[in-house]
Amino acid sequence: MAITVGQAVRNKEFWDRVDELDDIWEAIESGSHVLISAPRRVGKTSIMYKILDNPRTGYIPIYIDTESADSENEFWEKLFNALLEENFIDKLETKAKTLWSKLKNIRIKKISVTGVEFADGEMLDYKESFKKLIKDLDSDKKLIIMIDEFAQTIENIIKYEDTKNALSLLKAHRELRQDIKTSNKIKFIYAGSIGLESVVANMSATKYINDLNSVKISPLSIDEAKKFTKELSSNNHVNIESNEISYLLEKVEWLIPFYIQLIVQEVKKLQRKNPIITNEIIDEAIEKALEHRNHFESWQGKLKVAFENKNYLFAKEILNTISQESTMKFLEIINIASKHSLDEDEAKEIIHSLLYDGYINNNDDVKIYRFNSPILKMWWYKNVAN
Repeated sequence: MAITVGQAVRNKEFWDRVDELDDIWEAIESGSHVLISAPRRVGKTSIMYKILDNPRTGYIPIYIDTESADSENEFWEKLFNALLEENFIDKLETKAKTLWSKLKNIRIKKISVTGVEFADGEMLDYKESFKKLIKDLDSDKKLIIMIDEFAQTIENIIKYEDTKNALSLLKAHRELRQDIKTSNKIKFIYAGSIGLESVVANMSATKYINDLNSVKISPLSIDEAKKFTKELSSNNHVNIESNEISYLLEKVEWLIPFYIQLIVQEVKKLQRKNPIITNEIIDEAIEKALEHRNHFESWQGKLKVAFENKNYLFAKEILNTISQESTMKFLEIINIASKHSLDEDEAKEIIHSLLYDGYINNNDDVKIYRFNSPILKMWWYKNVAN
């Protein structure tokens, strides 16, 4: 297992999340569509790759990243084209292959934002064509379509088209999931680096995803984290003993592979001059890790995209204060909200978004908030709050 920071991993690089994968497969096999629920950096994409590479008998998974889709039609185009890929068609039975072959051989005259115009002047509506292909699908296996960055796609559509189109996409997906014939052939898995729950809540559209079976991806347990760190260190020739591993994990606190790998990477560099790894070396490694702005700036960038001006300033002030004071009480948050001309309900929605997206938690006390990651807290304090 190599040190892989900030990228999705596959095959031997994947640290098997047995319980989470079992939860997802049990949901699929029981007939549910799935929302993989977890903050960014927790490993949702890697888990989908694991499903893609190692499907259970009777299923054909497809992975699609729709982050770049800026319109409703472009989203459906991506899904439609994914069903035309040769490596997918090869897994289907003859009737489906014949259908796809006919479509692929149709002479295309022009491609535009509204669809594909064929030589006879007819337009191909990607959404309706996708739905038809699914209904005509003749296979002895069920299809799993894994859509990564679905929430980001919804936000893109709101920004570049309008909320009406975003709602149309959410409604269309719910209709597909509720259609018995379609649902018997296909299951959807949704995931992304921002929380779909918070995005639809801001649109007052939660009803369009309340049928999804939410599977949470939790941090590693302390025992899992110790095993992970030990194997990662051993495979990469990092000589860190058990006591120092415990210290490293205590400092990381939010035990997700991303932060553990980030610190072990810096420990490995420091080991060149310091062959004996001490707690002081680990502290220095954490300081070095904070210099990698590319691993942290997306947290602030996503905040700017998610919120309009006064909401962004409110969210930023909350995070600034927590980074300085370590915790913040709900009453203090409401007091700051009034300064930004926000009422209590508006403030709660923003706090819920920060919770959904992994910035903060209130696990110890529902009225007291703190950063999920002490590492992110340190970076925020140095680079945003000051």
